[in-house]
Amino acid sequence: MKNVSRIFAFKIKPMVIWLVTVLMWGCLISPAAVRADDSIPPRVGDPTVFNEEEELQYSIQFTGCERQNFEPVNMDFEQRVVELVNNERKSRNLPPLKRMTDLDYAARYHARDMAEDGYFSHNSYDGGQMICNWDTRIGKFYSGWSSLAENIAAGYTTPENVMSGWMNSSGHKANILSTSNREIGVGYWPGGSYGHYWVQDFGRRDSVYPVVINWEYAKTSSPEVELYIYGQGIWTEMRLRNDDGGWTAWQPFQSRLNWRLNGVKGVRTVTVELRNGTASTSSWDSIELTEGEPQLVVQPLSLTFFYETSTGRLTPPSASITIQNGGSDLVLNWVAEGINGDWFSLSIQSGRTPGSLGINPVLNTGSFVQNEILSGGLTIRATEPFPVAGSPRQVTVQLLVVEQVSRVYLPMVKR
Repeated sequence: MKNVSRIFAFKIKPMVIWLVTVLMWGCLISPAAVRADDSIPPRVGDPTVFNEEEELQYSIQFTGCERQNFEPVNMDFEQRVVELVNNERKSRNLPPLKRMTDLDYAARYHARDMAEDGYFSHNSYDGGQMICNWDTRIGKFYSGWSSLAENIAAGYTTPENVMSGWMNSSGHKANILSTSNREIGVGYWPGGSYGHYWVQDFGRRDSVYPVVINWEYAKTSSPEVELYIYGQGIWTEMRLRNDDGGWTAWQPFQSRLNWRLNGVKGVRTVTVELRNGTASTSSWDSIELTEGEPQLVVQPLSLTFFYETSTGRLTPPSASITIQNGGSDLVLNWVAEGINGDWFSLSIQSGRTPGSLGINPVLNTGSFVQNEILSGGLTIRATEPFPVAGSPRQVTVQLLVVEQVSRVYLPMVKR
């Protein structure tokens, strides 16, 4: 059985909330024309906690408490609240919370519901009638939980202001700093009597051991990051990998780890696999690397030409190599050197990224021997800045002398 314990900063019966809301609306001549936060002071709701020892069964009589996923109207507001929560936890040497999409949807649904249905409560209401308890609502988004908590607020205009309001309330602060939960979701919705509605949903699933990159900040300018991995005392070994790359060797479990991302600009992912004997699990987290490290990318790294002795045809007549910086926006200077083979020429010898290099066979057909293979190649090297990952790159070039190239024509299917 699950035990229910609620921490109340203040307590108002649901019917009183409904009557107060109706009276407030009656005082506004035109709610759409008045900034609600100018006329109604911001408030925080009663912080709520649900632990796992005692389970309650609720009978939902209405249909207004079913899951609906709403996309954010202000993604930056929601992300900033997550970062501010983990800043508070970091300052107290507490583990970071992992942002979880289903908890985001749960929190955002409730923020919108309060704004559009004109109430302010953890439990859900339609027309002043309660339709489901708060934990039942969250459970429709976040299944398998063993612990839940929720903070609500209204009227605060910025993430910093709403966090200040919560942190200045002992019950809300306790939810933010609790070690009972591992995951967080944040919802923000504008409108309604207060103009701004905020919800924090906290949760824990005993089968999930999150990994958190850089305290769940959305972006980093450096590939050097911090990881926090849940599972201390449960798992004995772990291994990690960047993106879809190879795994590290198995190593003893540690909850805090310095890690280096792939130095390529863009969204980077770290996956962690944990094990203890035959039992294992895995988790992942992503972060956007805003300033990647230079990386020389040359494509393709091999070219093949065919010369037909029966027709004198060369296939393809020429080819090109693309040269770019695949890790950042920095322009690289490059040079082609170490050319091996006198049967082809280059369109240029040096250039800047992004760019291309043409390969053009120079044929002396009188010296060709049937079934001969002419091999060669070149080296592409970044000259500035230095060093550059992936530099130098070797490109192989070959020419196959054949009597005739077989061509197969496939029927075109138009749908």
